[in-house]
Amino acid sequence: MVSRRIAILYDKAALVINSQNKNFFCVTDLHLGYTPSPSISLHSRRLTVELADKIVELSKKVDAENLILLGDVKHTIARILYSDRSLIDSFFATLRLFFKEIYLVLGNHDGSISRILPTYVKAINRGFLLDRTYLIHGHTLPGPEVLKSNLIVMGHLHPLFYKEHSPLNGQRVWILMTLSLSKVFPGKDMIYRLIVMPSFNSEISFSQSPTYSPNLSSRISPLLNRCKEDVLETKLISFDGTILAQV
Repeated sequence: MVSRRIAILYDKAALVINSQNKNFFCVTDLHLGYTPSPSISLHSRRLTVELADKIVELSKKVDAENLILLGDVKHTIARILYSDRSLIDSFFATLRLFFKEIYLVLGNHDGSISRILPTYVKAINRGFLLDRTYLIHGHTLPGPEVLKSNLIVMGHLHPLFYKEHSPLNGQRVWILMTLSLSKVFPGKDMIYRLIVMPSFNSEISFSQSPTYSPNLSSRISPLLNRCKEDVLETKLISFDGTILAQV
């Protein structure tokens, strides 16, 4: 039987997956090239260096020599800007010095990125099956390989906490769910655990970052939209591991 261990680094917005005696460090939604204003180009260069250094530093602490990026490495959606090339080259050059394997599950912001990715980065179009863990960005439904898993890990949603009058509003959170995929794969009634990761880049703030109704459906998540009636349990977890809400 395949041995798999998952460690959620709540306060780091990261996961460590141990599979077949390898440790994989996993983060999502870096959005390289994002700036609060188009006129602040130095901001995006500084942030790219900081994110790359932080990934390597944290990975060293947990002895993870392999990396999984769950999509939206860059911020521009369909096109490649001149600035994207230099940021992405710099980012992966830093990572290559440490990681043995680097995987990128392509997100909706990663349009055309394959044209400029270094050859040592393995780009994956839809989902990545690692033992019984299925890793997906989250902007599409999972592929049939998910049926070989019992745990789904995704990003894309940039989940933030919201409760009326709460001082915690706007903080990044984790979402842990239990659900059925029978609406995606009719006749398949297996129960799955789902982990929705917060964005690793703490500086991004989008107006479309979802706030959820009690059933936690989201207009930008095909999976949650399709399965909203089959969610059995949902927990919102803070960066210190506290359960902020449970449905």
